[in-house]
Amino acid sequence: MKDFLAIFISCFVLCIIVTLFFGSFILENIWGTFFVLSLILSIIINAFLNQDSRINELEMKIEQLLKEKQD
Repeated sequence: MKDFLAIFISCFVLCIIVTLFFGSFILENIWGTFFVLSLILSIIINAFLNQDSRINELEMKIEQLLKEKQD
């Protein structure tokens, strides 16, 4: 959950910076737009990070199994 919040805050800040440059295109509620974009970005990034950690765990298990099989 800590990772998710850190990613969410990073995405939120990034959205604010982007909006400062492209703010004229947003005519509706700016804070709502920030929140939705940050939420979507943080969910996607969090999913990729979780997938990466699972892949690393599987690689370690495969290496361990191969070592056991060689012995």
